[in-house]
Amino acid sequence: MSEEPGQGTGAPDWGVPVHLDVPPMESAGQSSAPISPTPPPGQLPYSPSPQPAGFFPVEARAIPPHLGLALSEGPYADSPASPASAGSAPEERKAVSPSHVLPPNFRGPIPREGDAETIAPRPTWIPAFEDASLGQLHNFPLNKNGWRYTAAGPAAEWLPTTVYKTLELAPEGVHWSWQDRSAFMRISDDAMVVGTDKGYRSVRTNLGVRHGAWYVEVEILAPDASSMPSTPMRDGPHARVGFARREAGLNAPVGWDGYSYGVRDQNGARVTLSRPKPFGRAFGPGDVVGLYIRLPSESTPPPSGTEHSIHQNRVPIRYKGQLYFESLEYPPSKEMEVLMDRNRRGETLCNDADGAPKPAPPGKAADRDEKRPGQAGRAKRAPLRALPTLSGSCIGFTVNGEPQGIAFTDLYDFRPLAAAETAPKKRERKRGADGEITAHTSVSAVLRSRLNAYDDGSLGYYPMVSLYGGARARLIPRDFRYPPPPHLEDVLWSANEARGEPTLHKSPAPAWQPFAARWRECVQEWERHDRAADRDASKIVGAKEGPHLSN
Repeated sequence: MSEEPGQGTGAPDWGVPVHLDVPPMESAGQSSAPISPTPPPGQLPYSPSPQPAGFFPVEARAIPPHLGLALSEGPYADSPASPASAGSAPEERKAVSPSHVLPPNFRGPIPREGDAETIAPRPTWIPAFEDASLGQLHNFPLNKNGWRYTAAGPAAEWLPTTVYKTLELAPEGVHWSWQDRSAFMRISDDAMVVGTDKGYRSVRTNLGVRHGAWYVEVEILAPDASSMPSTPMRDGPHARVGFARREAGLNAPVGWDGYSYGVRDQNGARVTLSRPKPFGRAFGPGDVVGLYIRLPSESTPPPSGTEHSIHQNRVPIRYKGQLYFESLEYPPSKEMEVLMDRNRRGETLCNDADGAPKPAPPGKAADRDEKRPGQAGRAKRAPLRALPTLSGSCIGFTVNGEPQGIAFTDLYDFRPLAAAETAPKKRERKRGADGEITAHTSVSAVLRSRLNAYDDGSLGYYPMVSLYGGARARLIPRDFRYPPPPHLEDVLWSANEARGEPTLHKSPAPAWQPFAARWRECVQEWERHDRAADRDASKIVGAKEGPHLSN
């Protein structure tokens, strides 16, 4: 049976009143308002389609909000290809710095004198009310509606084709992500504390991990005036902590699907695929939960069935004066959705630390695959791809320094599944505002051009916290309240053995690192990926210009 908030025993005392007149919690997949408003009449949206530099004709339809800022915000006023830039005086266009010479036919925003080149400025933070500890951001794009936004800065001196490089938003170091959080999750001005007055909402850290062993702490805080709802939630505040991939939804709790693994505050149960199981002890305000994750080393060959190459597919945009990269977020795979459905029906068991998954029991699920009348000539569906796992990987937890054990082993691989061979589909012309932007550009064409079937370097496992009904949480990436021993994984496995659980997946563990050490690694990875993307773009440009240069 799937879990619901309020189930279980041993719930911690949050010290807040409980009422029953509470509105229903929003669904996990519900999205909020679009990132930016629809362009006003007469504004010409920017086209990322492979056409001559220019813009859509005046009769272009209103852009659906799910197409992101690059289209819905209109053309770049300072782009060399935009009519505003072409018709303005040189002094109004703010000449590009000599260190940022743009390539011919560049269609992105022009670098400005004040653009950040090392770390992007801190977003404008507005408190929920005067002297509130939590608030929201002003004129800032959140990751939602299927789009992801990353700070960018000019670097044409060493990226002559792509021009822009990846930046991190201040403050420097590991913190809760400004943009990778639910729109209903409030955040402190230093991005270290988050809280919500809604149902379960989630936030990831600004950095994830792909290899090695890492440790981070999350302190559970009591609600305050900036996080409490006007009408307290029926079950009171709650919190969950764990690790999640990029595909995990931000309007659902950690452990809701197969993309995340976590523990619950009420009874310390471990949960993934919405299947809670007994694990550790309950925790609440004042407690510090330690999160440990171990992934295969970088030298370990990746499992078969995944895309191993790193390839970026993004466009630079300028939004409210700040530069960003816009890219499509990775959607849940069909295979993971099927796995989620089977677990809801109790047909499979998830990969906990107590042994291998059990096979699905026979029953009606098998009967559904039998051929039915009238299906003799119907083409067979493409078989579902296997979901590879990371051998030797595991996740464990501590509470106030007390080891709770290893909760999950053989985590699902964070890389995209290898593309399945499918028969070509007949092209169909879609009609309406959601299907056609102009006579030559459709929504599906734009989305296809922006899809990335490869790892863009951002995939991995991220520390994640999910809060409910006024709960708050503080991230502690260094200077731990309860510093773990050097052999932390062995200590965690000992807790499993003390409960009589098998340790079939136990293997020699590497030395763990504090999550704060991930920052410098990530900056180096960004530079490598930026240089690789520029080389790839240069090859494409050279291939297109080759025939013309030979004439």
